[in-house]
This record gives sequence, C-alpha cells and structure tokens, in this order.
Amino acid sequence: MNRKVQGKIMLNTEIRELIKYLKNIVAEEKPDHDAIEKYRDDPDFIELDKMVRGIRNACKKHFQMIFDLYPDPTIITTMEDGKLLSYNQAFLKMIQLRGNGIVDESFNIHDLYFELDKREQLIAELKRTGVSENMEIMVNDANNEMFVGLVSAQVINIEGEPHILSVIRDITEIKRLEAEIAQLSTKDKLTKVFNRLKLDEFLQCELERSERTKASFAIILVDVDSLRNINDTYGNPEGDNLLVAIAEILKDNVRVTDIVGRWSGEEFLVILPDTDEKGAVTLAEKIRTIVENTDFEIVGKLTASFGVSAYRKDLLPATLISRAHEARNRAKEKGRNRVECQ
Repeated sequence: MNRKVQGKIMLNTEIRELIKYLKNIVAEEKPDHDAIEKYRDDPDFIELDKMVRGIRNACKKHFQMIFDLYPDPTIITTMEDGKLLSYNQAFLKMIQLRGNGIVDESFNIHDLYFELDKREQLIAELKRTGVSENMEIMVNDANNEMFVGLVSAQVINIEGEPHILSVIRDITEIKRLEAEIAQLSTKDKLTKVFNRLKLDEFLQCELERSERTKASFAIILVDVDSLRNINDTYGNPEGDNLLVAIAEILKDNVRVTDIVGRWSGEEFLVILPDTDEKGAVTLAEKIRTIVENTDFEIVGKLTASFGVSAYRKDLLPATLISRAHEARNRAKEKGRNRVECQ
C-alpha cells in the first residue's frame, strides 16, 4: 500500500522497482533482471511488461517509418568506432548514385569521411554539447571521389549506449555554384581575368599602400589594335577568341604578384606592385613583341598599343588611369604597336 508521510504520498519499494524497470524498457536500457526474477510469475507484471514492450515496439516502428521517409540522407552510428547501425533510403540513394550499391555491416563511417580530423571535431562537440550543426566535411565515396557533405548530428541513446544520428547533405553542387557566383563577382566572364570592379579595388589598395610605404607602383594599359575591324571581318566570336588569347599572354608573362584584368571592351589593365616606370616599360615592350610575333588562329598577325603610368603621389585611381590613357592614345597616334609613358 502507499504510505503518506508529512502530507506527501510515498511509493512502496515494489512500485519503485517496477517503475524503474519500465523506464529502462522504454529507454531501451538493460532491463533489471532482478525485477524479472522477482515478478515473473505475477500476472499483472506479465501483462504490464507485455503492454509496455508493445508500446515501445510500436514507437520504434513509427520512428523507423519516419526515419526512412526523411528526405535527407540520414544514418545512425556508434559513437566511438563509427559502426553503421541504420540508414534511410535517402542515404542509400546517395551512395548508389555515387557508384556504391552495397551498404552492409562492414560499412564504417571512417570509410565515408575523408577528413577524419573533422569527424574527431564532430565527436568532441557532440560529447560536449550533444549537438553539432552544419559542419562541412569532405566525404569520400566508393569510387574515391570526394564531395562536400554538410553534416548535422545529435547524440541519441540506444540500449543504454550513446549513438550518433547524422544527417549528411551532398552540397557539392551548391558549393560549385557559390564559387561560380563569387568568381563572376570578381572575374570577367569571357577572359577569366579580373573585372573592372575588382581592378578598381586593387588600384585603390595599391595607391594607399604606395602612399603609406613610398613603394613604387605602375600600371600598363593594353589596347588591342583594330579589334573593331576584326569583328566586322571575322565576326564577334573571333574577336572574343582574340581577347581570350591576349588575356592568356598577359597572365603568362607577369609575376604572381602582378594583377591582370579587363578594363573595357578591348582594353586590359596590368597592375604592377613594387615596379617603377622603367620596369613597367620593359615588361610592356616584352608583351608587345610577343603579341606582334604571335600567329593567331584565323586572324593571323595582330598588334596592341600600350600606355604606361607610374605612381606619382596620385590620390585617386582615376588620375593614374587618365595618364595611362593619354600614353595609350599617343601610341595609337604614332602608328600603333607602340609603348608610350605618361
């Protein structure tokens, strides 16, 4: 019978034992064998035990159904050794699409994660907080091809032992699109060199650096001669091909620290940190000679005119660019295929 002590209802020993036993069953922890031995012949105990186990099994079935229908690839693994305990159809589909249709007891999460140090970070965070959200981990598929996985995980308890419920989304395409968008924001779509917006940023940074450190700094404005005539004769696609070729020549003949970009339609700008006017002219003459001696497909020979301008305490990028344009215009007036300074 229940006892009442100081206004509170106290459960007797037998009821407390049964409640503990039933809690363990519901939590899928190891059952209390002493309680089984003590009450196994009691019809009420047998009925209650059967009812609770039935409820637990029904809950497990419902969980498995939801787990299997969940649209994102989801797995359950052991905490320490990474053994795969369960997976849903979305995970199986992801594995099959990547060339592996076999997921069995030998499958180990260590074979899936390429960056095992990241998994160690994941485990450490799970042990500390029980939850880890949106960790990017390079995942290695059966064909040894890597893709980017976005992993969110939570610690769950199964039969008294901690396990990991992980959702692994393949975000490779998303990362590719992000990189493409980032590149489009800084690179010229046609020539793949820096665009006007990014060149303005570089110019401002170099001007500020030269103002601060008194370091030399120069630019080369490159203008492809007669591009309009080439477009009229051979068509715009061939003119585009020539711009791509000129961009490659520029990239191949500058230093790693130099910056090449497309300034306008047929104009390129080369930014040369730690370079004086003489050094910039030398480089411009080298590139001019290469362009002049190159046999371009379909068009054949081609030339370019160059305007060089060096830093002279210019406070605005526009001032430096204006002097380079004046030098370029003078090169055009003197017959093109020349290098002039301003």
